[in-house]
Amino acid sequence: GSRSALSEILDGVDDDWNELSEEWTDRAALREKFFELAAMCKSVVACRCTPRQKALIVSQVKKRKGSCVLAVGDGGNDEPMIKEADVGIGIMGEEGSAAAMAADFAVGEFRLIHPLLFKHGVWLYDRISIMVLYLFYKASMVALAMFYFGFFSGFSAHQLFNLWAYTLYNVAFTTAPIIVVAVLDQTLTARTLENQPLAYRACITRGELFSNRIFFVWIQQAVVHTAMIFFVCFWSLESDSIAFADGKVQGLWTTSTVIYTGIVMVATFRILLEMRSFTYCHHFWIWFSFFGYFFCMIILNMLPTFNPNMYWVVFQMFQSPQVWLTLLVSASLPLILDLMVYGVKNTSFPHYHQILKERELVKGIELTPDTETFVFRRRELRSTEQERIKRIESKKMESESKHKVDETPEIEKARRQRDAIVLAWLRFQNMSGSNFDATDDSKHLQIDKRLVSQSRKTSASRNRSRTRSSRSFKQQQGDDVDEKLK
Repeated sequence: GSRSALSEILDGVDDDWNELSEEWTDRAALREKFFELAAMCKSVVACRCTPRQKALIVSQVKKRKGSCVLAVGDGGNDEPMIKEADVGIGIMGEEGSAAAMAADFAVGEFRLIHPLLFKHGVWLYDRISIMVLYLFYKASMVALAMFYFGFFSGFSAHQLFNLWAYTLYNVAFTTAPIIVVAVLDQTLTARTLENQPLAYRACITRGELFSNRIFFVWIQQAVVHTAMIFFVCFWSLESDSIAFADGKVQGLWTTSTVIYTGIVMVATFRILLEMRSFTYCHHFWIWFSFFGYFFCMIILNMLPTFNPNMYWVVFQMFQSPQVWLTLLVSASLPLILDLMVYGVKNTSFPHYHQILKERELVKGIELTPDTETFVFRRRELRSTEQERIKRIESKKMESESKHKVDETPEIEKARRQRDAIVLAWLRFQNMSGSNFDATDDSKHLQIDKRLVSQSRKTSASRNRSRTRSSRSFKQQQGDDVDEKLK
């Protein structure tokens, strides 16, 4: 039959899989046949397994399939299985919190696994991917600049950049943008990710966000971008040309500072092309990092005893129009090249998550329900739960019909409180399917009886007062008529 139609039930697996015995050969052959059959099945159900057996099943699947294994458990007997898996999810419930303490993620209900995987899983995977790629990218740019400088210095190990500026590159100048992206960036909206499993498959399983090919593409970009910045600055500010009015030329530290500034600018604004969402925090930290670099360089420029090589270099650099033009060209060329490549790739060869992002931005475009969308269907209620909900709704309608006439403010307030409790109960049952105890039912029934008795008493007292008032009015009218006749 087809793979989707197959399933297997594992009942009481032998607990001595990995132990040497006389029947080890037969058990090994049986184990091989079992996993061959399990690989053909869509689902395998293990019944009455010990905690060690669950961990053995997970370890064997990891060993044979070579894939990332996720284990979900809600009790202490699932703790070895969760620890053996690559990713563990613990459900905190009636069986305690042992599974949640041993797991990587803890949830309160089983239904929360859906947003944990499809929403937070994609977000975290995308953030970590961008962070890893960007860290290698910006670190490679500084190293490659010094590598290119070696061809002109004869590989004499002469330092190209200032020591303090080079130290603060990864620590301060390019840290804030990647931190805010790794914490706040969102690939797609929560609604799109929760309702479309194809987005999860496209982003994670198909390697559209991170793979060996994408990693080497980023390294290639670092090589090309650094070459553009270095050679444009180095050849534009060569020492043979006069740069200032007093006849002085650009020195080594001026040229290296211009190259360093171009690298910092490209590394700062390159992350903008990888951001999937823009907030006030994104804008603040990007511009804070950009202007903070110039502020720190000016401070280093004004300390002759602390940093003598950089003394007054930045001020002299800003006085030259040639430096400003060189800096603008060297920092713009890599970004323009990336924009062209991204434009061609997104227009001609778009990824699925890019198409979804465009559809989120352009409202009015509907997705094809059969192939692309998936609405998370509400859980089907069992017949007993449906009967309980019907009884609750019928009681609610009866109480509303009885209390609709002649309600006092106290009874109306109590009725609203009761309605709120019933609605919360119904919502809880629709979400989790759990049932309340019989004590809760008895409490609600007692509240209903109390309300009914109170309403009956108040209506009876009002009727008696109305009859008395009507009798006294009629008697007074009769006395008036007798006096007129007399």
